Amino acid sequence: MKDFVRNFPANFANAFGRFLACLLWIPKFHYQKGAENVRQPDGGTLFVLNHTWWFDAAILCVFCMHRHVHAVVAMDVAKKGHATAALHGLRCICVDRARPDLAFLHEALGILRAGGSVAIFPEGRLNPTDTLLPFKQGAAMLALQAGVQVVPVYSLGNYQPFQRLQIMLGKPLRLPQKPSASGVQEATAQLQTAMQQLQAELEQTVAPKYLARSRRFRARFAAKLLRRQQKKG
Repeated sequence: MKDFVRNFPANFANAFGRFLACLLWIPKFHYQKGAENVRQPDGGTLFVLNHTWWFDAAILCVFCMHRHVHAVVAMDVAKKGHATAALHGLRCICVDRARPDLAFLHEALGILRAGGSVAIFPEGRLNPTDTLLPFKQGAAMLALQAGVQVVPVYSLGNYQPFQRLQIMLGKPLRLPQKPSASGVQEATAQLQTAMQQLQAELEQTVAPKYLARSRRFRARFAAKLLRRQQKKG
């Protein structure tokens, strides 16, 4: 009974999010060879995702995974209106981008070492363009210290309601076990290359109309972000 009460907010948020997301978007999953079973991972798994929209974490975790995933999200996003309750219910791990520390890494490590799943955006911020930003080292550091597999996930990011949401899941990666500065740098480069390959494969797989719709949506979102930044500046 105690477990039911403790887990109820996360289970409710996940179920409601899945219901709402399925009303608004039509997910279409693609898989690299060897990635057919990654939606039901065995043991601790770190999912690395590209970051094209505000609620990538909630939507992709609800759609992609058949067990709970703790997403690493920016604290300033988690404290925005309705996002607070939703992300809290999904048990997201918050990181303060203005004053980053190791607290979120310790929390994520504990989850991974216990056999759980964590999702992280290695670009470190929103990026609605077609060009991936250089990856931060946090994702590689987590994977190396926890000794878990890494699954890259790439979304074309078309969150226009009632449109196909094209997502590709990559084959699991095992990074070289070198938890040193050079090892983290090498693993980060490996993750970036794997994500670039996944992006190229997805763009070649989907019909041109879906790729065009995605680029139009992301261009509009990029313009919206720019207007917001100009107002703040």
